[in-house]
Amino acid sequence: MKSNKFSEGSLLEHLEALRGTLWRSILAIGIALIPALYFSADILAQMIRFICPAELKLHYFSPFEPLFVQLNLGLAAAVVLASPVVLWQFAAFVAPGLYEHEKKAITGFCVFALLLALCGAALGFFFVIPQVLIFSMTFATAELQPVIGLGSFLKLIIWMLIGFALVFELPVFLLIPIRAGLLKVDFVKKFRCIFVTGIFLVAALLTPPDIVSQLSLGVPGWLLFELTLLIAAKVQKKADTQEEEPEEVPETEVVVPPEKTAVSPVCERSRLAGRSGRIRKL
Repeated sequence: MKSNKFSEGSLLEHLEALRGTLWRSILAIGIALIPALYFSADILAQMIRFICPAELKLHYFSPFEPLFVQLNLGLAAAVVLASPVVLWQFAAFVAPGLYEHEKKAITGFCVFALLLALCGAALGFFFVIPQVLIFSMTFATAELQPVIGLGSFLKLIIWMLIGFALVFELPVFLLIPIRAGLLKVDFVKKFRCIFVTGIFLVAALLTPPDIVSQLSLGVPGWLLFELTLLIAAKVQKKADTQEEEPEEVPETEVVVPPEKTAVSPVCERSRLAGRSGRIRKL
């Protein structure tokens, strides 16, 4: 009964800590939402000026579409601004149940994953999305003019950025199980075609239905997958080497127990005589 009460109390404490983590994360997003909404119009204007070609003009098709677009953009910006606080809160929630070396490993992987996500989003924002829009403008003729809505434009940018960030997380998804010994590099190489097909399938699901967007996300993901295999081979080799190295056992001096020490007959007789003398005195 005592162990059940202890387990129940621990579960309630963990749920209470999780609820506090969620509320603090929501509060951080709410605080970041204030400046994000205030500058959302400027952010949208800079995005249009930087990404859209000069001949492309955006349109809106309902009276409140610009307002909803700014609200969605402000919410997305608030999540991005508050993401370090949110990650810190969840790391603090998980940390008490980990060893010191596990904390260091998770911290390293979190920093690595964040950098990869930023690199993927930067590649999509600064290079791929402008090229996709320029390619789209090549279909314009005197009889066929592009009329792109503001909401569709923002949806394209958000989904493209999410897609690039997720695809660039592929090294983390592969290196963690390989480092833990749950997955082998040879197994991944054996089913390379399935993994590559999955990359292009994810790229097709996360991008607009055109071949340029899908290839712009699928090809970098494929190259990143091949680079991950090279890194994973070195990581697995290092892990196998550490497992094969025998642990050094410190040399200890052999201490002979007192009862095993050889005693001469003369010493033994003198010891017995002294003991019998003490008994006679009593």
